[in-house]
Amino acid sequence: MKRIPVFPRELPEELSAGFAEIAAHEGFAIAADGIPITAHKGETYWLRRSADGLTVSYQTPVQFFRALSYLKECDLSPCEIHRQPVFERNGIMLDCSRNAVPTLDTIRSILRKMALMGLNTAMLYTEDTYEIPSRPYFGYLRGRYSLEDIRALDDYAASLGIELVPCIQTLAHLERALHWPQVDPDLRDTPDIMMVGQAKVYQFIDEMLDSVTKAFRTKRIHIGMDEAWSLGLGNYRFQNGFVPASQLMKEHLSKVCELVHKHGLEPMMWSDMYLRACSPTGGYYDAPDVLPQDVLDAARPDVDLVYWDYYHNDPAEYQRLMKIHEQFDSKIIFAGGLWTWTGPVPNPQKLRSTSIPALKECEARGVREVLATAWGDNGAEASLLTALYGMQLYAEYDYTGCTEEHTLAERFAACTGEHADAFSRMDEFNLLPGMLAHGEDPVNASKFLLYEDPLVPLFTADTAGLSFAEHYRNLAESYTGYTSEDPAFEALYRFYQSLAELLSLKCLWREQVGSIQRSNAGMAVSLAEKCAQSCNDCKLAWYTLWKKTNRPFGFEIIDIRLSGLKGRFETAAREFSALQNGEIESIETLCTEKLRYITDPEGRFNGCYAWGDCISACRI
Repeated sequence: MKRIPVFPRELPEELSAGFAEIAAHEGFAIAADGIPITAHKGETYWLRRSADGLTVSYQTPVQFFRALSYLKECDLSPCEIHRQPVFERNGIMLDCSRNAVPTLDTIRSILRKMALMGLNTAMLYTEDTYEIPSRPYFGYLRGRYSLEDIRALDDYAASLGIELVPCIQTLAHLERALHWPQVDPDLRDTPDIMMVGQAKVYQFIDEMLDSVTKAFRTKRIHIGMDEAWSLGLGNYRFQNGFVPASQLMKEHLSKVCELVHKHGLEPMMWSDMYLRACSPTGGYYDAPDVLPQDVLDAARPDVDLVYWDYYHNDPAEYQRLMKIHEQFDSKIIFAGGLWTWTGPVPNPQKLRSTSIPALKECEARGVREVLATAWGDNGAEASLLTALYGMQLYAEYDYTGCTEEHTLAERFAACTGEHADAFSRMDEFNLLPGMLAHGEDPVNASKFLLYEDPLVPLFTADTAGLSFAEHYRNLAESYTGYTSEDPAFEALYRFYQSLAELLSLKCLWREQVGSIQRSNAGMAVSLAEKCAQSCNDCKLAWYTLWKKTNRPFGFEIIDIRLSGLKGRFETAAREFSALQNGEIESIETLCTEKLRYITDPEGRFNGCYAWGDCISACRI
């Protein structure tokens, strides 16, 4: 790595620890003859880069670290920047609960790159992946963080001017925490929702808050409370009869807030359950323009509301939903999506089309805090490293207002040291030639084509007449050219190269297998064996990436998925060998007529986001 010599001529003490970490890991070298750097705390943010060095005025420490990134640009001609950031708080939510728990070094690396981008907030989304000393099954075999782990991360973030914020769940999304037979059944309403009104539940939540208070220095906390679809409809209904979900939310929130305030914390929560309470369909985005008074009364002014919206491309929809949220007395925070959750490859095109209009509306309406969420639904198949490109977009909108791809590429290289093209073109894995998306959910071909069974192909009718093998072969060649001196990013590029190679072979299989007869069944045997070997190669590349970035827990799910696919190709080889030898007349699962699955009558594609939905018509 080329290291830029710098000399801290005049730096406030609050910057010294973070500066040392940035210098050690992000391409700088402290030298007496290096570029002189001077910084002071001021009322505004500005920087001057000239032949005399770098001079920075910062309001918050992270602004100084962003200024350092301007020394890593290709063009080091003199410049001055005086534009003030749009948002008071801008950051990332890292999902640490969907099987992948990032290592401390991975979080530290992301925090350093966040600092160079100028992002000042990092939320750790932990459903049960943090320690509660009195609850040994909470996060058991899930890679949970100890209190000491979080304290170390919190100290590290603070040295870089980043607030580390706990994001936990105090109502729903607790299926992994509640499913153990040893967990008190009185805690459960439904498998993933806790029993509102049960004293044991509030003791449990009190213990959650006690752990959080001991681990994080911030007083802010995200208490979740989202997507409690079946609230009051499980054990609660059997014991108490039917009670409207809005009433249960109000009761539960009141008790949770008592505990939150007891611990001296300042809560925020997702807003969706309030809007669902008055939706004609139970949805989130079709709430009426004027909310009923009882819904408004159910919310609390001392709990900030986080409006999450990952889907809309139309600015008018953000404007409408912002106006709806403004009817509450609570402060509004916006959370957009980085689209890391649709499979092994994220969707940067969807990220751009949703984030830019959302951020513009946030700026127009005076929203002062925004978050970019990096969820890992259905097994955390996409590495959190892939979130960095979207984080750069959030940062550049905030500080410069420029979100064009060439600008992001320059700034991404300066802040991460990596190839922006390797991230921005990941859409080529998903939205393939001839595919049109239906609705607001993006197409995720890299997932459903990866997991499609070779003998029971669910997507044959959907992709009739389309050919993708050459596309993925070219993509594999492209990713061969991306390399990095950072072992984690090198592992990321090698995984995507291997994934593209496997997808190319799988698509070659699905394009040829329908026309194979006994006379040429030997070709199918050979191709199935190549596909099985490629499954193994991809699994090993994935394992290397996982080991470089995550704790070992959770990879067993990826291992099972790829090993299962490899096994099915081995079965396919046996079936076609039997066909070749005259032992069978045909392969019934391939001969059965295939129907459309994820396309509409016009041939437009929906996504298929769950592994179990990709592999079989039978129940998993």
